[in-house]
Amino acid sequence: MTKTITVRRARREDEATLAFLWIQFLQEQTALDPRFAMAEDALERWRNDFPMWLNDGSRRIFVAEAEGLVGFVTAHRWWPPPIYEEASEVYVDELYVAPASRRSGVGRRLVEAVKAWGGSLGADRLRLGMLAANENGLLFWKRVGARPFSVTLTIDLEAQPGVSGTPKRKLGF
Repeated sequence: MTKTITVRRARREDEATLAFLWIQFLQEQTALDPRFAMAEDALERWRNDFPMWLNDGSRRIFVAEAEGLVGFVTAHRWWPPPIYEEASEVYVDELYVAPASRRSGVGRRLVEAVKAWGGSLGADRLRLGMLAANENGLLFWKRVGARPFSVTLTIDLEAQPGVSGTPKRKLGF
């Protein structure tokens, strides 16, 4: 029997379950690439900011329910820097579907919710970034119509003797 999937805006009472799903998301990302490791106080910061995100008209958190919360997407309104042609965009910050609910339409439904919100804002497109090592994620995004736009590369540097580096920053939200 197919579970009914309902997508709606997140509510305050979703906080505990969403925090659990968000931690799972970050753990999966870290497993794909350790450079994406979570800050020690990330969950504390998330809990602090979650109520503000719910009330911020420029942000959305949508959740997917199918006998409990099984996924979420976070997004915010975004504009390119003024050196580029003016465009209104919605930036998809995070999309996560619990492993047991993957390949069941949950991710697609969450993307549809963000697209509808973006359309209501008059946005021209969605923008997102993802880890290069996330091959399944790349396949998903291609299936829902995303195509490459830019590539971000990094080069890890080794500390030079006698040079004190900047201490690692905590994850800021």
